[in-house]
Amino acid sequence: MEVGQTTANALYQQAVGGTFRMEADAARKCAEVYTRFVETTIDTQLRAAGDLQRLEGFGGFESAQQLQSGFAAKALKMTEALIAMKEAALRMAAAYLRAGQLIEEADAMNARAINTAATEVSQS
Repeated sequence: MEVGQTTANALYQQAVGGTFRMEADAARKCAEVYTRFVETTIDTQLRAAGDLQRLEGFGGFESAQQLQSGFAAKALKMTEALIAMKEAALRMAAAYLRAGQLIEEADAMNARAINTAATEVSQS
C-alpha cells in the first residue's frame, strides 16, 4: 500500500545526490518530527491493530464467525497501512538527516526504515 514511501524515497535520493540540503540543526529538528510521529502515534496504533486481529467472543454461529473474520481482515489491512506509514516516516527522517550531512545518523535511520516492514510484519 502506497502511503508516502515513493515521496520519502525520492527525497532521500535527492539528499544522497546533494540536491536537497539543509543545516544540520534544522535537519535534526525535522527528523525528530517524523520519529516522534512514529513513536507517539504509529507505534500505538500498531499495538491496537494487533489486538484487533485477535478478537474473541463472537460465538459459534456461522454469521458470528464471518463477522469475526471480517474484523480480523480489516485489522490486518490497517496494520499493513500503518507499517507502510512507519517506513515512510522513518525514511523521511533519514532524508532530512542526510540533507543535513548527518551521514551516520541518516544511515542508521535509513536502516531502521528498511528493517521496519520485515520486523513489523513478522510480529503482526
